[in-house]
Amino acid sequence: MTQPVVVVGAGGMGRCVLDVIDAVNEAQPSPAYEVIGVVDDGDPDPDLLAARGVDLLGGVNALEDLPTEVGYLIGIANTAVKRRLDERLSVIGRPSPVLVHPNVHRGFDVRLGPGSVICSHVSMENHIRVGRHVHVNQNSTVGHDTVLGDHSTVSPLVAVSGNVVMKDEVFVGTGASIRQGVQLGRGSTVGMGAAVVRDVTVGSTVLGVPARPADA
Repeated sequence: MTQPVVVVGAGGMGRCVLDVIDAVNEAQPSPAYEVIGVVDDGDPDPDLLAARGVDLLGGVNALEDLPTEVGYLIGIANTAVKRRLDERLSVIGRPSPVLVHPNVHRGFDVRLGPGSVICSHVSMENHIRVGRHVHVNQNSTVGHDTVLGDHSTVSPLVAVSGNVVMKDEVFVGTGASIRQGVQLGRGSTVGMGAAVVRDVTVGSTVLGVPARPADA
């Protein structure tokens, strides 16, 4: 049965979500998803959407005019925005499917929360827990026994070691690496290319090798 969906966000992350949907549909005898369109409260480039035959339906409010069986996938990397949108859209019971690119390596007992998007060439080992609307971007790795909290974003080429606990709304920049056993506090940010070797406190930003607080 084909699930109708709307992608929330028409920027780069939103178009990455569309890429994963295309790959999933192409790998199956019949399409798993039907893209009704894209919604965005900003000013997206209409040519980029038109080139792939996807309609811009308007702002996020346009979802209110669609049947409740139409699902939503949030294509926005900003973690706080993801949380606000999810809180706004989930109250009417609209579904949020799990989206996994066909070439993802997924080990034993990997549990993915509603709306999670796992992009191409990601490797996820065993006994992993992933919350709501988490993005794991291209060519990243997630080690065993790791927890990725709700609305978090793992950028491309990130290496998350085993037994890492990432609380809700954490953003990890491109090419960062997280040492085994580290905990990342809620709302924290790991800068691009950083090497995190110790716990990161709630709401803080860490940068560099080894990673240190941005204001240090």
